[in-house]
Amino acid sequence: MNFGKLARGVGAAFLVAASACVSGCSEKAAVVGYYNADRIESEAAQIKALEEEATAKLKEKQAEVEAKMKEKQAALEQKFKEKQDEIAAKFQAKEDEFNQKVQANPPTSQEEADRIQAEANELGQTLQQEAEADMNKLQEEAATEAQRIRQEAGIQMQGLQTQYQTRIRQKLDNAVDEVARAKKLDVVLDNSIMQKSVIYGGVDITEDLLEKLK
Repeated sequence: MNFGKLARGVGAAFLVAASACVSGCSEKAAVVGYYNADRIESEAAQIKALEEEATAKLKEKQAEVEAKMKEKQAALEQKFKEKQDEIAAKFQAKEDEFNQKVQANPPTSQEEADRIQAEANELGQTLQQEAEADMNKLQEEAATEAQRIRQEAGIQMQGLQTQYQTRIRQKLDNAVDEVARAKKLDVVLDNSIMQKSVIYGGVDITEDLLEKLK
């Protein structure tokens, strides 16, 4: 979960909220606070606990999906076996029926024997095509079902991730709000390594946030 982006979003929100006061309260300079989102992510116990919980839930969901896929795979293999047995029985029945007809009315000439052989070949090709069509249909159904399971799992996992991102954002929002009010800050910015917003001055509230989120 990309906590850094969440933290930057919070900082931006506080900056926008404070901008009205900055422009409307020209008598005094805005009091700027900042925090290091990298440290919050790596050191804040409450944030780490939520991230660990989210990771565990996502792994649990992934394991659930894999178990479901294995179950579907086993069911598919059973269907394939049943279909193969059905096709073999059908071939055997047609072969027996054809042989019985030939035995009851054996060919009296080479031309008739050739005709019967051609008829047998045609019947075999027809049965083979039907068998291939049935197997292809099974494979398509299996692929469609697997895709449905993956898509459904993806939606659920995305929902879980969004849920935990929201909870993390709310925790940080609340902590920043409490510290900002206590220290009478007008603006709070993210000042992490990748997003240096404050070069000089300002009030570092990182330790205060870590205390709130321990």
